[in-house]
Parts: sequence; C-alpha cells; structure tokens
Amino acid sequence: MMVKLETKHFKMSDYGVLIGFIVLCVAVGIAAPTFFGARNILNLLRQSSIIGIIAVGMTSVIISGNFDISVGAIAAISGAVVMKLLGNAVPLPLVILAGLALGLFIGVCNGVVVAKFAVPSLIATMGMTTILNGAVLMVTGGYPISGKYDLFDYIGNGYILNIPIPVIIFALAVAGMFFILRSTKFGRYIFAVGGNEESSRLSGIKPDRIKIMVFAVSGMLSALAGIVLSSRLGTATPVAGAGYDMDAIASVVIGGTSVLGGEGSVLKTVIGVLFMSVINNAFNLLGVDVYFQYIVKGLIIIIAVGADSYSRKKAMLA
Repeated sequence: MMVKLETKHFKMSDYGVLIGFIVLCVAVGIAAPTFFGARNILNLLRQSSIIGIIAVGMTSVIISGNFDISVGAIAAISGAVVMKLLGNAVPLPLVILAGLALGLFIGVCNGVVVAKFAVPSLIATMGMTTILNGAVLMVTGGYPISGKYDLFDYIGNGYILNIPIPVIIFALAVAGMFFILRSTKFGRYIFAVGGNEESSRLSGIKPDRIKIMVFAVSGMLSALAGIVLSSRLGTATPVAGAGYDMDAIASVVIGGTSVLGGEGSVLKTVIGVLFMSVINNAFNLLGVDVYFQYIVKGLIIIIAVGADSYSRKKAMLA
C-alpha cells in the first residue's frame, strides 16, 4: 500500500518547496523593493487567506486521490446566500451556520456522486459547478448583492492583535487539518484510500465513507472562504469564485501533494498558497498584464504535476 503520512525523516528534498519560496521572495524583493514593506506583506497574507482556506480542504481531497473543481462555485453560492439572508434581517449566527451548512451539503452531494455512483471526481464536480453557477444567478438575479453590516464586515476586515481576522481563520483551518491528517484515524484513512483504495478496503477501511467526508470538509471550507470574501468586499457577485479552483489546486500541487493520491502535507500547502500569492503580488507590483498571469499559473500547474508524475514513474522503474 503506497501510503506516506506527514514526513518524519527529513531529507534535502523535503525543503525544496520552502527553498524555492525563499528564492522567489528574494528575487521579487530585488525587482520590486516595496514588496517587503509591512503594508504589502500584511495585504499579501490577507489576500492569501481566501485561497488558503479553500486549499486546506483541497489538500485532503487530493490526498484521497480525487479533485474538487466546484470549490469556487461553492464559495460564490455560499457568499450570495449569506448576503441575501442578511438583507432579509436574519440573525448573523444563523446566517453563518446556513452558509456553512450549504457548503457541507454540496460537498456531501459531490462525495456521494463520486463514491456511490463511481463518477470520476473531475466530472462530478464539473457538473456541480455548472449547477451552482445557475443557482448563483437565480439567487443574485445576475447582479451583485451588496450591504453594510458592521458585525459581518468585521469578519473580513477586522483585526485581532493587529492580525487580520481572515489570516487567523486560515491559520485555524491549517491547524485543524494538520491535526486531522497527523493525529486521527480519519487522517490515516485518507492517506490509505489515496495510496491504494483496494488495499485499504481489504484492511477494513470504508473508502466510500472517507471520500464523502473529504468532499464534505472541502465544501464546508469553501463555503467559509466565500463567507469571508463576501464580508471583506461587502458584496457577493455571480463570478466571485471564478478561478479559485485552479489557484487552490496549483497551491496544493506546488506544496508537494501528489495528484495520484496517498501523499501530501497541509503545511507544505501553506507554502504553495504563499508561493502563488507572491507571484500574483509581484505581477501587480511590476504592472504585468493580467492575461500573462493566467499563462504563468497554467505553466506552473503543468510543471508541478509533470514533476510529480515523472518522479513517481522514475521510482516505479527503479
């Protein structure tokens, strides 16, 4: 069974992502001296938090051997529903619970389709994305939903001890996922199912249940990201989560999580998230056209996935 838990014996290769990130930061700092400014760093962390929260859930999904490209659409529909409920004077605690429950429900639906009906995760979540895109248009009427709600706005724009609340939420999500993957039976089962589903089944694990659970976690965290985004912007739009799926996948893969499943680390996902955010930030500081940014992101995903597949193939032939 190909199962690799959070690494205990460190090798030089274990630090590749971190070294690459440091080199990138130094290079960007030289090209754009304002990069290391306190305001820019704080803004970078705040911007990273939205994709970061989604990427935490995506990490568990990819480790299990699946993909979830509906995360952006889940963020969009959750944000839209939350803003709609707030506009109807529903109490904030109930609004937050409703948004999270919606994401959880959508995630469970994704998991059931993948696990029980054997639909490939890319196809299942692609179909769900289309459904949710239609649902967002129904909720919003095709127009942004805006509103000023002081307590809700504090979630996306407030600070605790000079740390932006979205960054704190991201850190808590990382800590929770790290604990799950490192210290719980559920976490070990995620690695086992991703490494070899048939062997895990013969070992008494129920792969279908694990798949449903990881998609549920991904859905709920995507909804949380959508809520934080709506709070930060004070609005929800039909296209709010566009591109978030690719950014999250790129962050996870750059962090070293294998696209074939069974191997990964949420701590390295954090480095991947920051890596992508630094690239976006650098392009903005240097005035690089946004279209070129998409090209670079695509190349990064191809290179990261290609490197992972090549290393796997090389290991099998050795």
